[in-house]
Amino acid sequence: MTTVTLNLEQKLYVITERSGHSCFGFDNAREHANQIAQQLDQSHLAFAPGDYATLAGYQKYLTATAAWGRSPLNQRTYFAPGTDPKAAKVLESYRRTGEKIRLILGDLATGEPWLDEHGVVGRIGRSGGMLKIPLLVEPGESGGGAILTDCILCLVDWQTGNTPYRHPAYREANLGLSSNDCPDLPWAVRRGSDAIACFADIGKAAAYLAFMRGATIEPRVFA
Repeated sequence: MTTVTLNLEQKLYVITERSGHSCFGFDNAREHANQIAQQLDQSHLAFAPGDYATLAGYQKYLTATAAWGRSPLNQRTYFAPGTDPKAAKVLESYRRTGEKIRLILGDLATGEPWLDEHGVVGRIGRSGGMLKIPLLVEPGESGGGAILTDCILCLVDWQTGNTPYRHPAYREANLGLSSNDCPDLPWAVRRGSDAIACFADIGKAAAYLAFMRGATIEPRVFA
């Protein structure tokens, strides 16, 4: 049996099942329901005044996703609300070709990348279920994790280094390489005054810095 309760302070639906607990944001429920309503042209699926932060709102979200699952659009890749259509188009192209791509994720408001090292290089796959969301499948794996498509700053073609998508706000991370006080790890890559990674070898440090600025360097080079 599934039980849903409200955490008003953190703006979350708390979903309790026999296997454990999970959470889903009030904002996510509203945005997904409204997007599905718009794409299916079924206005009754959208949130009405008073649905937000209520159990009725969560049911509205479930009704919307079920309607999507029954519709012909269910065969399409489903992208999170707020995803730039240009980024979605590029991801779909790479999903069809199977070519390797690099994701650079971050804050769309500031253009600052999050400097993710793992789970950002691979091919684009797709999940099953009612909402077939894009996945990043790393080399040698048969499945992968969901892509935060509404947080994409840049997409880099792994073979050419070209950027088929670049968010207008994106700016490469301002990183520097300097000496470090630790004798075992004498080289540090810094963002401002903060050391974000330290290395024993200056070559690995430089490779890490280049990767974090968008270069197509295999992470194993600096791991």
